[in-house]
This record gives sequence, C-alpha cells and structure tokens, in this order.
Amino acid sequence: MSIEERRSLVASFLRRCVRYANDSIGRKIGRGGQEDEISRWVAYRDFTEHAIIEVSNGDLDSWLEEE
Repeated sequence: MSIEERRSLVASFLRRCVRYANDSIGRKIGRGGQEDEISRWVAYRDFTEHAIIEVSNGDLDSWLEEE
C-alpha cells in the first residue's frame, strides 16, 4: 500500500470518528448530559479534526511508513 493510500485510509477512519463524536455530542446535549462529559467529547473531536489535517498533508507520514 502506498503512502497516499495509507494517508487516505487513516484520514477516512478519523473522519468517521469525528462524525461519531459529533453524533454523540448531539445526543448528550439532547439528553441534558453533563457539561464535563460533553466537553471531553468536544476536545476529542477537535483533536481528531486536527489529526486529519496532519495526516492529510503528510506531516505524519513517518507514522505511516512500513517498518
């Protein structure tokens, strides 16, 4: 698998994680969830969105290289 394919695969997985986090945040807000729990999900989502950018632009290619 090429580095581009690996980047694409990891970024796709991370985008799914962001969608799941957004859905979870929405459900927790809708149920009147605890603010501290919601804020942890928001932090996770924000970190994951940042990771998508770094994976997509090649900043983390060393993590994706074959050993």
